[in-house]
Amino acid sequence: MPPQAMSENTMLLKPTLHVEVAVKRQPSSLLEVKTLRADLKQWFVDRHVTVKIGQDIIVDGDEQCLAIVDHVGVADYTGPLNLLGYYGTESVQIDLQTYVLRSETDTDGRRSIAQETDGGVPQARVLALPSVALKDEWDSLVFDDLLPSRLLRYMTRMVGMMRQPGLSLAAFNWNRLCLLHGPPGSGKSTLCRALAQKLSIRLGDAFPRATLIEINTNAMLSKYFGESGKLIGATFERIYAAAQDQGTLICVVMDEVETIAGSRERSTEGGECGDGLRATNQLLTALDRLRHLSNVIVLCTSNLIGAIDQAFLDRVDIKQLIPSPSPAAIYNIFRSCLNELLRSSLVSTTTVQVTARKTVTRGVSKDPRRTKIQAVSSSPEPWAVISAPEVPTFSEVQIELMDKPQSAGYRVWALAQRCEGFSGRTLRRLPILGLAMYTWGGESVTLDNAISALEAAVNQELTVAKAKGADTDMHDG
Repeated sequence: MPPQAMSENTMLLKPTLHVEVAVKRQPSSLLEVKTLRADLKQWFVDRHVTVKIGQDIIVDGDEQCLAIVDHVGVADYTGPLNLLGYYGTESVQIDLQTYVLRSETDTDGRRSIAQETDGGVPQARVLALPSVALKDEWDSLVFDDLLPSRLLRYMTRMVGMMRQPGLSLAAFNWNRLCLLHGPPGSGKSTLCRALAQKLSIRLGDAFPRATLIEINTNAMLSKYFGESGKLIGATFERIYAAAQDQGTLICVVMDEVETIAGSRERSTEGGECGDGLRATNQLLTALDRLRHLSNVIVLCTSNLIGAIDQAFLDRVDIKQLIPSPSPAAIYNIFRSCLNELLRSSLVSTTTVQVTARKTVTRGVSKDPRRTKIQAVSSSPEPWAVISAPEVPTFSEVQIELMDKPQSAGYRVWALAQRCEGFSGRTLRRLPILGLAMYTWGGESVTLDNAISALEAAVNQELTVAKAKGADTDMHDG
């Protein structure tokens, strides 16, 4: 298809704004669910003309909404790129989903899967979705290029198309199998769990219920010859049985999948025993059996994609590299950590005075839903407003603070550039580690103090990395 024709056809698809509403109780029937969603959707459109992704909607002044709604969030957007980041509710399709967060005990008594043959060691954790245990996973993700949103869209579309009535699944080699690979600590495991949580909400119309089954691949390896394949077979037999309820979405997560999907060719060439080969064979057989169940999604991670069996890789629909964070992503990770320390008062939120400028309101619409547009005059007024310190956004640093090396944003950006190559785990540890190691417990820690402590923690980490590199070079020599 010519590029022009492709563009014209793409524009025929109306952009979609995804809104998620956490409610206090689950409606008792499908009709109640549809009625509730329709009412909330109308309420949302009536009250909000322009919104942005990540915006938390304040529910006030409406007693009916307050009685049933815990939280309303503008979660995501599917459509052409919008550089402004703001979306008009009248120009997009609103996909509003309601959900109730489930506790870890809401699994019909099944919190794990264990086999008697392995001493009762859990082979998998079972969680009802969406789970209160995973409610912050998505917001903790920091990636470039909207990677989590793109993966969520791919998998949502994949499941939707595979459930098309009358479609013969045998005609397509789609397994609903996603592999995230990359260096350790890049956020692969968190992303898998967060995707499972989001899929349970996004696909709420198709699946009233959802379950996460998180497989412990290391527990699948038995010390007894021949037992590993049996453990894998028995675990996936239970997954297959659970998936017989077509109203339940089953999200299977396997960390370090190379543990049970190792290359059979390498095993035979290395003269290893056949237990690993049997484990890989059993896993492939189990995945082929799940392929015909449109309500099962399998999410895997690997630090060693080169060690995975080629037949497994051939079954993977989506192979996505998850690299170490870029400097921009590192800045946003540090920013989120420091702002959380401010929010929780571990870092002082002592107010500071900032010069304010006289504001003149212009072009105010009579429609109370529309945001007032304010113009800022050029001359400062003699009065000041009070605001709490906060690390600014990355774009604000690039636009306003590159000539202010003493500002919080500039200092954090300078640190971010020095930390390129660090894992996400290390990056999220450093702000709190620095606070613990380089500040006194009895003092009031300001934002400047916290950034200084972070600088010290980064210097220590770089020193350790340099010493480790020198030691490796010495051994190699």
